[in-house]
Amino acid sequence: MSGWTIGAVNVNWSDQHEDGRQGRRPLHEGKARATSRRLFLKRTLAMGAAALVSRSASVLGDERFFGGSTRPTTNALPTISRVAHVVSERVLPVRIVQPVLLRDCLEHGLCAAMGERDIRDAWYRVLAPDDVILIKFNQSGAVRIGTTPAMVKELVGSLNRAGWGPDKMMLLEAGTEAGIIRKTRPVDHRWQGKEVAFRTVGKDSFLAAVEEATAIINVPFLKTHHRATMTCCLKNLSHGLIRHPARFHANGCDPAIGEIAGSQPIRGKARLNIVNALRVVFNGGPEAAEQDTHASGALLIGTDPVACDAVGYGLLNEIRSLHDLGPLVAGAQLPRQLVTAGKLGLGTIDSGQIDVQRITL
Repeated sequence: MSGWTIGAVNVNWSDQHEDGRQGRRPLHEGKARATSRRLFLKRTLAMGAAALVSRSASVLGDERFFGGSTRPTTNALPTISRVAHVVSERVLPVRIVQPVLLRDCLEHGLCAAMGERDIRDAWYRVLAPDDVILIKFNQSGAVRIGTTPAMVKELVGSLNRAGWGPDKMMLLEAGTEAGIIRKTRPVDHRWQGKEVAFRTVGKDSFLAAVEEATAIINVPFLKTHHRATMTCCLKNLSHGLIRHPARFHANGCDPAIGEIAGSQPIRGKARLNIVNALRVVFNGGPEAAEQDTHASGALLIGTDPVACDAVGYGLLNEIRSLHDLGPLVAGAQLPRQLVTAGKLGLGTIDSGQIDVQRITL
């Protein structure tokens, strides 16, 4: 993607461990060209980010992000915010998702984001064996975008093969039949009896399933949004798990997005973001009209929701430029909720602390 990165180091992914270890599931056959490079945001984005946030704390390696829950027992995560940007031109021909290619995109991307060569090791970077996992999709525009069923199948399948059974997963906003088909744990759609007070924007109740879960995997779409400029990782967590989301749309959803996503019920459990950018809504969102949807064949994967959103914002603007549209925010600035989330310590928008692993399949 022009303007995003400089420098390139080509990496060939291997299907086997070099030391010949057994008992691990190798990645699918086929090679991916991975480019490991430090993300330099487009000049305007970098200037805005530097002016607004000088040192945003990275979620990676931040014990507060795990909220005291049992942390995976593998090696320590890196201190830099790594985002895997996986692209395949063949994964979505004529709007039909190719399952094997999507599986490769998902698993190569997760390995790159976690710095592992084996998918099982990558999953154990973010999950503990006894975790009860709430997988949060996005139902807004899902029918028209049309990629959720395939994503559900491959994500659940990958977790199954890595050792987490269906009884350890709850599928939220994945479609009415998804949990039945996959035989996953039922989602408790009741609301918690208690309310959580946010810093300045008020209080609200969270979905009961949030309390039941010990870990959250966030699977948002990448879309524009008429109030919040864009919707991706942060907004899928903030407005997708509370009882009265409409109460928190004032001022472009800022600082509500950061305050809710950073509250203890979410921040203590959110482990991984998998942005479903196979089809991106680049205009008129959050609705998904066909003329405003672009098949990019991409996934963005990382543990830092702010960094993933920053990369997603750049991707949105690049797609908009292909359709002769200007940037979502005029001037050298990021959407304000990303800046607020960085200041609140949810992640980083600092270009010097985001490393994008670019993978082309």
